[in-house]
Amino acid sequence: MPEIDEKAMKFVEETLRKSPMIELDELFQRTKKVSSPIRRLSKRQFNARYPLQVKRRRALAARARSTGKKKAAPLPNGRKPRKPRVQSSETRDVVRQVLLQFAADIAAAEERKDLVKVVAGVDRYVDRVLKETARA
Repeated sequence: MPEIDEKAMKFVEETLRKSPMIELDELFQRTKKVSSPIRRLSKRQFNARYPLQVKRRRALAARARSTGKKKAAPLPNGRKPRKPRVQSSETRDVVRQVLLQFAADIAAAEERKDLVKVVAGVDRYVDRVLKETARA
């Protein structure tokens, strides 16, 4: 993991807080004056280690603040929206097996005509999935 200069990181955080639209070139030049180890970095390395990390932390913090569950809006006729039906794990497993079988059949097709035959028979797999989800 590359070494992060704390002095440079604090400077970049402050600068981006004061002027978030600052150009990378200008920020890089200012940071070089504050911290000499930054001079060894390319602009690309500097951007990855400092400004992008500051922006990433801010975005994560903003997302954490705004993750409140919103209530579903009532329907126009006054009814509450239906809750999604929860699929049983058994149904999920059967559907998963059907899809894995479909993938295996495609992978096993050695020639183009075999592949076309498998894809043309996709309705058979769809029917199995629909049959299983109708049970739930």
